[in-house]
Amino acid sequence: MEDCMIQGSLKKMASVVLTTSMILGMSSMAFAKNTRTVVQNVKINIDYDLAPNMNAGNIDVDSDSTGVNDIKVAAITNTDYGKKPKVTLKLKSDEDYTFKGTPNGNISLNDKTGKGATISKISASGTSMSVTVTLPKTSAGDNGALEVSDINWGDDDSPIISWDKADYASKYEVKLYRNNSIKDNVTTSGTSYDFRSKIRENGKGSYTVKIRAVASNGTKGNWTESDEFDVDDDILSNLGGQSNNNNGGNAGPNGASSNSTGAWLKDNVGWWYINADRSYTINNWQQINGNWYYFDNRGYMMTGWLKSPYSGKWYWLSKEDGSNLGKMLTSQWVDNNRYYVDGSGVWTQSR
Repeated sequence: MEDCMIQGSLKKMASVVLTTSMILGMSSMAFAKNTRTVVQNVKINIDYDLAPNMNAGNIDVDSDSTGVNDIKVAAITNTDYGKKPKVTLKLKSDEDYTFKGTPNGNISLNDKTGKGATISKISASGTSMSVTVTLPKTSAGDNGALEVSDINWGDDDSPIISWDKADYASKYEVKLYRNNSIKDNVTTSGTSYDFRSKIRENGKGSYTVKIRAVASNGTKGNWTESDEFDVDDDILSNLGGQSNNNNGGNAGPNGASSNSTGAWLKDNVGWWYINADRSYTINNWQQINGNWYYFDNRGYMMTGWLKSPYSGKWYWLSKEDGSNLGKMLTSQWVDNNRYYVDGSGVWTQSR
């Protein structure tokens, strides 16, 4: 009986000793875990080739700060022309160090390019840290990125101006000058523009254009000027304009000659109508000698089917050469007798 009591006491003591040892061991482990040294200072060195559409391969980063084991570029965004790229850096601490408790004010950036990159965001959790760096605009120091070059008037006295595409341009501002006086100011996404209508409207003279590229974010390049395009009587006549020696017009598509109200003129593009005050209609209807015609955005008479931008209704502008060309037809079957237009010229039924 006594031996049993002794054995029980020994088991209890052993259990207490084991439990105590486990507690001490766990405390020791916890203590060891909590003994990581806080990284006090982080200095990041960054070097980069700043350019639109740059990638991680254009960036070099390193840090020799105590407690920093590794640093690399995790991502780069916002790289369109004229924007400020965002670079995400990931840092890892040494085995015995932690970023938990590192003062944000002790995290610095050394821009080795001298262009002015800055830290815009910091987040840390134990052994890892994320730092977002904002680079300067990709247009900085890149004056040629929106340069317009090779501006040329067309061959054979063509009034079409063309130019080479500028890198990163989404559109172009184009100004037309006659004898150094501005006559037109347009914006286009293309790399050419037809100034035929403006030149024939303004007559003889020395014409030049100035062009500048505009990026999608609104950044604008420098103006570039073309050579002169000298328009004399012959060239103006070929473009369908009126020279000082030619005040008469052609017989128009409706057979009418020029009169006190205006004149029909024709060039290698088509028919147009110049009013007595040298104006002409664009993107609209005009009634001439009792007939209705529609003129496009360059002032040329249209033919065929037209959906009016004003009423949304369909009209037939005769395609027949002769007295009916371009005329809005009414109260008849048109287009090979397949469609009927009423008294107002509106398509109302089909066969």
